[in-house]
Amino acid sequence: MKRHQVGFTLIELMLSLVIGLILVAAAALLFVTGQKSYMLQQGTADIQDNANFGLDYIVKDLRLANLDALSASLNDRSYIGGVVLTSAFDATTSARQTVAGVTTIFSNLDDKLIGATVAPNLLSRSAGQTVGTAPAWTGVSNVKSDGADLASDQLVIQYRPVQVGGFDCEGREITTTDQVIVQRYFLREDSNKDTGEPNKALALACDAGFYPISTNPTAITSYGDAGEIIMKRVDYFRVQLGVIDASGKFQYLSINDYLAKTAGFTGVGPRIVSVQLGILARSNAPVGDDQMIKDDQVFQVLDKAVTVKSSTSKNKYVRQVVSQSVALRNALGGRGS
Repeated sequence: MKRHQVGFTLIELMLSLVIGLILVAAAALLFVTGQKSYMLQQGTADIQDNANFGLDYIVKDLRLANLDALSASLNDRSYIGGVVLTSAFDATTSARQTVAGVTTIFSNLDDKLIGATVAPNLLSRSAGQTVGTAPAWTGVSNVKSDGADLASDQLVIQYRPVQVGGFDCEGREITTTDQVIVQRYFLREDSNKDTGEPNKALALACDAGFYPISTNPTAITSYGDAGEIIMKRVDYFRVQLGVIDASGKFQYLSINDYLAKTAGFTGVGPRIVSVQLGILARSNAPVGDDQMIKDDQVFQVLDKAVTVKSSTSKNKYVRQVVSQSVALRNALGGRGS
């Protein structure tokens, strides 16, 4: 009885192996592509949650600036003015001017406040001014502009609460209306960071304090520390002041440019009516070595074109510019003028 050979021929076996390898490769490619897509979407979601919601939180407080101030007109001389640019730091500061034996103190803060808690680097600052040491303004950032390191800005606002029960940006309850709340927004290094993060792990923080109105305070209570983090992983923070000059012309100025116009207090600074914020945010987690993300990508943050400083890390991160223009409603109109 003849026995017939059964099973695959060599050619059939080779074809089966090739088809199997093609299917495995296709499945692996789909998996890798799906993983990259997931990481990219996760990074984008990080920015949406962190940047957009964090910025909304800041904007809500910015709209309180200049609340219950004596005058709606806001500049570098406004008493309890909503944007804090000047203080009576010491007896030799340029914020004091003596004419015919009469000394006038030009300070946005109460002029009785002196010393460390009203030092220049705890006021609104911007690139071009002399930086200090942490926890005061250091200008720390992860970006360059025109090949040179570019400092981040700092914004300080104040307002007098009209009711109790609210909270400042650090979560401290407001228990009296007989005080002025001071809030400082700035970048600092975050000690809670992952290994392998590029450059510095920077976060946007808020430091809040207060001083009473009915007494004679000499310092801002609970002010001048590291504050609480509002937004994680911010590479750069930019602030511009929207001002209207005597001729009615509107323009945006950096804090440094604004103060340069009033150097020595020879003239009153233009009226501040709005604040513009620009943030270069990045994702918390890396998205792998995605070729879509370029190391030399230019980001336009308000008036500054910046690039991220080079890093030895091969991991790529999603970055996005988030900006907001905020009209200071309490600095509009003719109240107190």
